[in-house]
Amino acid sequence: MNRRVLVFGASGHGKVVADVASAAGLEILGFVDDDPERRKAGLWDLPVLGWEEARARRWEGQRPAIALGIGDNRARERVFERVRASGFEVLTVVHPSAVVAIRARLGAGTVVMALVAVNPDAKVSEGVILNTGCVVEHDCRVGRFAHLSPNGALGGGVEIGDRAHLGLGAMVLPLVKVGSDVRVGAGAVVTKDVPPGTTVVGMPAKPLSPRSA
Repeated sequence: MNRRVLVFGASGHGKVVADVASAAGLEILGFVDDDPERRKAGLWDLPVLGWEEARARRWEGQRPAIALGIGDNRARERVFERVRASGFEVLTVVHPSAVVAIRARLGAGTVVMALVAVNPDAKVSEGVILNTGCVVEHDCRVGRFAHLSPNGALGGGVEIGDRAHLGLGAMVLPLVKVGSDVRVGAGAVVTKDVPPGTTVVGMPAKPLSPRSA
């Protein structure tokens, strides 16, 4: 694995990803961001580069890998495709305090933050965020570019669709299916299947009415 890393995204989420990568023993060379104001300001004592600048650099003969530091699911998906098409390695980063079962699988570009648990035969797809302290139980399926917020929990056999977002402390009960592009509110408890594109809130979770949206 390439030990030299650029974090794509110089935002608050990017800071956390950089910290996870540092804790995992990787060398952070800097950040990449499309926002010229962030590039001008820099971050910590590290440079913030534009994507074209990062691509053009020689990097002493070895390109760094890219860790995804973007919180928005669709934006992270677009950046993943851009980075991979340019021939950079998209890194999977796991905090050393996380517990990932030997028989669990993590897709490229996934970030596993501190105190996460991923149990046997769980399959986590590309570009997923498993945020601080969340739990992915046995036999779960987490779709591409989904985001499980801090302290979220999936019971055994749950299926999470592409780009779905579970809010802070949200829970999904065993064997429930959550569709693509679903948004689950903070603290919600999902007790039954949720169709794609729906926003659900509450205990038990129910669709948000148009008036409340």
